[in-house]
Amino acid sequence: MKRIASLAAFALLLALPLGAQLPAGAERPDAPIRFRAVDVVIDAGEQPLAAWQFELAAETGDAKIVGIEGGEHPAFAQPPYYDPAALANHRVIIAAFNTGRDLPVGKTRVARLHVQITGQAEPEYAVRLEAAASPTGERIAAATITLAKGEPK
Repeated sequence: MKRIASLAAFALLLALPLGAQLPAGAERPDAPIRFRAVDVVIDAGEQPLAAWQFELAAETGDAKIVGIEGGEHPAFAQPPYYDPAALANHRVIIAAFNTGRDLPVGKTRVARLHVQITGQAEPEYAVRLEAAASPTGERIAAATITLAKGEPK
């Protein structure tokens, strides 16, 4: 079966005119594949963080989100909600809320994304915090969001 796939990939390369590119999203048989974790951290300052939503997109590179984990604080340890349809477009909208009393204050990792990277280019991500709220539902205006990339595997 591997041999048939290799022959098909080789035939595709031969069929392309010199200098032509593979179609967008097509996997190159020689492109290296590696995996990396990307941590999403929200800093709510002195307010307890009860709810949040963000959008993340890969702006450059060939990156595909292949897994989503919850955060480090028990309030957000379960995997968050996300839009599966958005994953097909190299972006994702992720959200979570907790109505309990034990909520994180300050900086906390709210999610860990597992990303498959194809090719040599290192992906660049854009992340936008769309919502951060206190237990009373008030917007936390001073909240910020950052990303931390793990080592490739």
